[in-house]
Amino acid sequence: MTMLNQCICAPSLIGLLLFFAISLPAPAQSFHSGGVGQCSGCHSMHSANPISQQLLLSSDPSSICLNCHAGLGGPNSPSVFSPDGSALTPGGDFYWLTRDFSWLDGSSPGNTHGHNFVARDYNLLPDPSLLQAPGGTYLASNLGCTSCHDPHGRAGSLLAGAQPITGSGSYGELPGSGGITGNYRLLGDSNYAPPGGGSFQNDAPIARQSSISKFAESDSSHVAYGSGMSEWCANCHPGMLSSGGMGGMGGGMSHHRAGNSARFSQMSVNHYNTYVRSGDFSGTAATAYLQFVPFERGVSDPQLLDPHSTQGPDVNANIMCLSCHRAHASAFPDSGRWDFTAALLRESHPALGDIGATANDVYYSYYGRDISLEFGAGQQQFCEKCHNDRGGMGM
Repeated sequence: MTMLNQCICAPSLIGLLLFFAISLPAPAQSFHSGGVGQCSGCHSMHSANPISQQLLLSSDPSSICLNCHAGLGGPNSPSVFSPDGSALTPGGDFYWLTRDFSWLDGSSPGNTHGHNFVARDYNLLPDPSLLQAPGGTYLASNLGCTSCHDPHGRAGSLLAGAQPITGSGSYGELPGSGGITGNYRLLGDSNYAPPGGGSFQNDAPIARQSSISKFAESDSSHVAYGSGMSEWCANCHPGMLSSGGMGGMGGGMSHHRAGNSARFSQMSVNHYNTYVRSGDFSGTAATAYLQFVPFERGVSDPQLLDPHSTQGPDVNANIMCLSCHRAHASAFPDSGRWDFTAALLRESHPALGDIGATANDVYYSYYGRDISLEFGAGQQQFCEKCHNDRGGMGM
């Protein structure tokens, strides 16, 4: 090879390597970095999927998301759709949508386990029973990842000029100088118009994830919720949002109250902070936090949130939708954080012996925690964490 050829070929090789470096999808965290990723990670000008309407590399937006967010789970995996239930993220694992369980006197169909979103390349289809959002009008046939998450990370950028989004709290980080705070997990803001119609009326919630275990959840490493989660859910489920205080459980209430106004009373604070398990009120506020019953701290500044805190609530805290449900899916009906149909949690399904259930299904259903061993065979619903033993909220 001549020197001239070397001079011509070397830059060409470098250019080719750079092309592949910027074209291949990056790991989810570095790809988003609180805002939008590179265009070529999702779109192609000349070789897009022929089914797609947005020059996408896959058939639809959700399939694009799952190209990076599907796979084995684990403590630091960005997967939200695993092959075995091992994606133990705060939002839950869409794997459960594919699992149908049945037993002698009951069943738990997969479509009841969470948000049935459309990702054709992964054989995920609309909810066959619920044709629109409960408490709202958004059509199930339009539901996808981008119904909730803004893929372009435009949170606030339309109002804040050209400043880049340098942090969102999604991975524990906070924005540095010269940037703005992006929305947690790229959730759509009050100016977001999701595909399929409609527009959001409420801002994205204030929340912060641990920077150590970025995609995991436990009592000591979890999402710290500040405020606005229930209000944000009401963008699609307006009929489910509480409009008043917690009060009691009477008064013709048709669903559990939640939202920034659903504050803990001192009685409920004491109850949450001393409750350890059914019949055991020996706990202390410093170690009261339970991953199965999170709450909002009642703050609007993410810098005030500590995702490693095990401190229980105070009277500024409030109940939110995610106190009882997972945002994506769970092993249980209605995206429950626990099995709402079991009198005792040791009777939860999936269980060993259920048709369609594996040992992994049982293990991962409660995020690897053995409920009978840790809480006792007599453990009742985790509703008890907030509700007193007389059945009232005390809030």
